Amino acid sequence: MDTNAYIGEFVSGIVYLFVGVRLYGLSRRTGEAPERLIAASFLLWALAYAAWDIPYAFVDSDAALPAAFAFGSQVALTLGNVVFAFFIRTVFRPTVRWALGLALAIAASNFAGLAGMAWHGDWEGIEALGASGYWLECFGSLAPTLWMAAEGFGQYFKLRKQLALGLCEPMVCNRFLLWGLAGLLWVMLEALVTATDIVHAQTGEWSGLLGIGVALLEFVPIAIVWLVFFPPASYRRWVERVAS
Repeated sequence: MDTNAYIGEFVSGIVYLFVGVRLYGLSRRTGEAPERLIAASFLLWALAYAAWDIPYAFVDSDAALPAAFAFGSQVALTLGNVVFAFFIRTVFRPTVRWALGLALAIAASNFAGLAGMAWHGDWEGIEALGASGYWLECFGSLAPTLWMAAEGFGQYFKLRKQLALGLCEPMVCNRFLLWGLAGLLWVMLEALVTATDIVHAQTGEWSGLLGIGVALLEFVPIAIVWLVFFPPASYRRWVERVAS
C-alpha cells in the first residue's frame, strides 16, 4: 500500500470512529432512526479501516494482508454501505415504495459483490480486472452516494424558492445543500478509489498521487456531515446572515 494512502486511511478511520461515536450519542438523545443509521454506517466504516490498516503496522507495505483481516474489512465495508443506503431512504423517501426497492437492490449488489470476491479469492477487494464481484461491490458503494447527491441537491433547489418567500428556515435549506455536497464528494471518492485499483491491477503499483487524492476526499465529506448534525453557532449565524 502507498504510504500516503495508508496514512490517509488510518486517519480517516479515526475520524469515522470519533464522528460515529458522537452520532451514536446523539441518537441516544433524540431516539431518531436517521441518527442511529448513519452512526452505524460510520462505525462500520471505521471498523473496515481498522481491519485493513492495523495489520500494515506489522507487515510489509507490499505484502498481502491475511485473508481474515482483508475480508473482514470488506464485510464491514459492505455492511456500512447497506446501512447507509437505508439511511438515505429513511431521510429522503421513508414512505416511497421505489426507494425501499432501491435500498434493497443496493444491499443485494453489495452482498453479491462480497460473495463474488470470496468466490474468486479476492479477499482484499482490489481485483478490478477479471473479478465480477469487484464491480458489483463497486456499484453497491457508488449507488448510495449518487442517490444522496441527487436527493440533497434536488431538495435544496426546491427549497430555495420557499426560502426566498420566507417559507423555509435557512438552516433546513442549507442542510440539504450539505447533503448534496457530501454525496457528490463521496461519488468522486468512489471514482478515485476505483481508478486507483485499476492502476494497481495494470501496473502492480499503488499511485501515490491518487492516494493523496483519496485521502483528501475522505475528510471533507465527514466534515460536512459533522456540520449537518453539529453546526456551530458561528456557522448558524453565517447561514442566517447570507439568507437574509
